Amino acid sequence: MTDKDKAAGAGKEADRGGHSSSKKIRFGIRLKFSLAIILLVSIVIFTIAAFIVVRESRLLTDQIFDFTKREVIHLANTVQQSVGADELALSDAVSELKRFSYFKYVFVLNADNEVLFYFDRRGTTGQTAHEQGRPLDDQVSRKLDARDKPGEIMMVSLKDADTGGKIYDFSRLVMGKLRTDVKLGAVIIGMSDSIIVNEISRVKRLITYIFLGYLAVSVIASVILATIIIRPIKKLSHGATLIGKGDFSHRIEVNTSDELGRLASEFNLMTEMIQDAKEKEIESRIMNEQLEMARDIQEGLNPMGYYDKGGIQIKGFTRAAKGVGGDYFDYIDIDENRVGALISDVSGKGVPASLVMVMIRTVFTSYITRKDIDCASVVRAINDSLSADFAIDKFATLFFMIYDRITEELSFSNAGHGPLFCYRAQRHACTKTTLDGVPIGIMEDVEYKQAKVKINPGDMVVLYTDGITEMRNPEQQEYGLNRVQKLMLLHSSLNAEDFASLLVEDVEKFQNGAPPHDDMTLLVFKRES
Repeated sequence: MTDKDKAAGAGKEADRGGHSSSKKIRFGIRLKFSLAIILLVSIVIFTIAAFIVVRESRLLTDQIFDFTKREVIHLANTVQQSVGADELALSDAVSELKRFSYFKYVFVLNADNEVLFYFDRRGTTGQTAHEQGRPLDDQVSRKLDARDKPGEIMMVSLKDADTGGKIYDFSRLVMGKLRTDVKLGAVIIGMSDSIIVNEISRVKRLITYIFLGYLAVSVIASVILATIIIRPIKKLSHGATLIGKGDFSHRIEVNTSDELGRLASEFNLMTEMIQDAKEKEIESRIMNEQLEMARDIQEGLNPMGYYDKGGIQIKGFTRAAKGVGGDYFDYIDIDENRVGALISDVSGKGVPASLVMVMIRTVFTSYITRKDIDCASVVRAINDSLSADFAIDKFATLFFMIYDRITEELSFSNAGHGPLFCYRAQRHACTKTTLDGVPIGIMEDVEYKQAKVKINPGDMVVLYTDGITEMRNPEQQEYGLNRVQKLMLLHSSLNAEDFASLLVEDVEKFQNGAPPHDDMTLLVFKRES
């Protein structure tokens, strides 16, 4: 083979190996992320701006209208007090209204609708001059003679020929002070909408400046944020390319505590496992056999027997999704009057989760034998022990309860697991009691709360992990808590063992052959008498 052929062959291999990395990216994640943030900020600001403009327009219009109506009433009262007695007061009242530039005209009419006092700023109508003592005729339909409600203020709108806007014409009849059925005249105020338009324009300009400022900030922030986020993704992409070429010794360095950091960690773990599997295929088969044995051993750590003692029935069930799992349940007599029960769900699946499960069981079984224990102290002891010993990125949710036959009360503490789901026989209804708590293994020295509920004969408590309620069928529908509740209401007369079997059977029937996505664990507690 010639050197030229070798070079050609090497070039083809390089093209095959680097095909994905050499593909040109037209629209990168950074651009999409930045545009998404900018679009979202723009929509939010625009929506707020539109709301403010509409609201301010309505408020301003109402304020101006109310002010004008008050001036109409004030002028009408002045006319009522002064007509025929103090003409100077009427003239001063009309002149006083001139200082409001948005009042286009003001008229005071007598009983025959003749002009007594006025001013008119309409410069393009040809009607800026009116003769006192003559009827007012400015082509505005006010229907002064046909109106019969003395206190009514009538408003009509007409086009402002000077500005192209609108004039809002407010008119009110003036009745006698002593004889309210005697018409003394009328008052008219024409208000231009220019003040409303100008104020709304000012608000729009201010909002536009604010919008542009926030938009500029969002552009800069989105670019910076996208750059920070895209950096670990590039490392992941580069690492995936090298691993795809067969370099299983490469490790992706993403030092973040978010999903990308966890993805890189899982990716490195996957690469290491692939490398080990490639180098030691025979040992992999042996390890699979050992995992099956570990699964049998792990299932044996959970109490499979049916607890039926002193009027209390307890039955549990667990099944790992694949191989070994991280779910755990247990129940044990603390003394002759008290019985404790625990359920736990370790994050993730497989060997790491199963190891954490064994650690939880070890701490629980050693601590439960102590005297004068309570739920909060047990959960706190498990958390402190596991938080100090955890060398892997795992945590677990946990629910622990103690039933006292003397007090007939169920004490419980919750470490982020979920509510206490209970069937109440007297009401034939299901209840949920929520008690918050931090999952174990996250931090030390956490103080856990403890609560108590009364358990009456026939009441039944069902504790479960996500593998029950989130079990999916082939159509990707979840089993859900409502189905558990319905089953409890229909079969509340069953004992704990039969109900646990019925619930597992119903979940498997709903699953209909779909692969489980999580470990499935169940604990049923019932007071029979």
